[in-house]
Amino acid sequence: MNGFNMILQDMAVSIIVLFASIGIAIGLQYIFRKKNILAREKIVQQLILFIVLILGFIFAIFTLPITIEGKNLILTLLGIVIGALITFASTTFVANVMAGVMLRIINPFKIGDFVRIDDTFGKVTEINFLQTQVQSIDRDLITIPNKILVSNPLKTIRYSGTIVTASVSLGYDIPRKKIEESLFSAAERSELENTFVHVTKLGDFAVTYKVGGLLRDIESLITARSNFKKNVMDSLHEDGIEIVSPTFMNQRVYSPDYVCMPPVDNKRASENEQQIHDTRTEEIIFDKAIEAQILHQIYVTVDNLTDRRKGMEELIKTISDPAKKEELEKMMSSLRPEEEKLKQDILELKDMPDITAIIEDDEKEAVLSLIGKAENDAKRIAEQFKSLEQRIQKTIDEKA
Repeated sequence: MNGFNMILQDMAVSIIVLFASIGIAIGLQYIFRKKNILAREKIVQQLILFIVLILGFIFAIFTLPITIEGKNLILTLLGIVIGALITFASTTFVANVMAGVMLRIINPFKIGDFVRIDDTFGKVTEINFLQTQVQSIDRDLITIPNKILVSNPLKTIRYSGTIVTASVSLGYDIPRKKIEESLFSAAERSELENTFVHVTKLGDFAVTYKVGGLLRDIESLITARSNFKKNVMDSLHEDGIEIVSPTFMNQRVYSPDYVCMPPVDNKRASENEQQIHDTRTEEIIFDKAIEAQILHQIYVTVDNLTDRRKGMEELIKTISDPAKKEELEKMMSSLRPEEEKLKQDILELKDMPDITAIIEDDEKEAVLSLIGKAENDAKRIAEQFKSLEQRIQKTIDEKA
């Protein structure tokens, strides 16, 4: 028993160092969670905690009551084990981490953007150092390793708009100008900008026309593409143009004056009903992507509030009128409670389950409820900040 006590006394420093390292790691994890440090960089948090534990283990080895040769042997064995693990995992892990760093530097897309990589098309829901998550048009969540994103052509649809096109083959017997007028009419119905009609192919029996234009509202991309093709078909039929080449054949015999068009439907749904019906398409397909995008926008809005407040404080200092200055300072102070409450809601959101992960229905309902509340609060506070900024600038301009 005395011998065991002596061993414990000799190793007391090493044990203290080891437990201190564990305590530091737990403390850092608590700080990361409560102080919102690197909240969106989980991999960085994990790397920091891993490094702290490794350093603590190394220091504990240095304090062991053994010879220098023994310490060197333990450190050598530790280095071999860590090196073997790194070598084993380096092919994929390091490649994906480096690709993740590269994506952060070039920033080719952000959460909520439409992207296409190989045969995958959808909305970005999550961006990590190792992989990126995309929600496809089939509503599936697809995880793509970052090294694939940087080693293959990547198509990102810009928020400023994208080109929407449709192609149709029509006979040589139809006047080109009549076709172009009808196609331009379809593009205008679809609210496209900078519309164009190109002849892309002169076939043996038909001419291929390509009509398109700039779509500004990419949030309804899937619906807009479908509606555009519907409008092309409706516009051509309304102008008496058959969407069929002269090689059209059928086993049935038609009269010479037969026109291959559907009958006019007088029971069409109203435009408002159609719009409501179609708008739900994106909401169903990209539900998690939209939720992740909203959450990302909330984070960005809250992150900008501090800088905007500092900017307004600096501007207020330049106002010479004491009464105006005091009035604006009181208005700024009145926004502080709501701003702090919103930041608390954001911290609560970051402690809740990830919306892009598979979670229970009751947890998901709680997260969505808090996201909805935070979104409304963020928009309201952002508008209040904007209004106050305009008032401060107006006061400064009046005194100039």
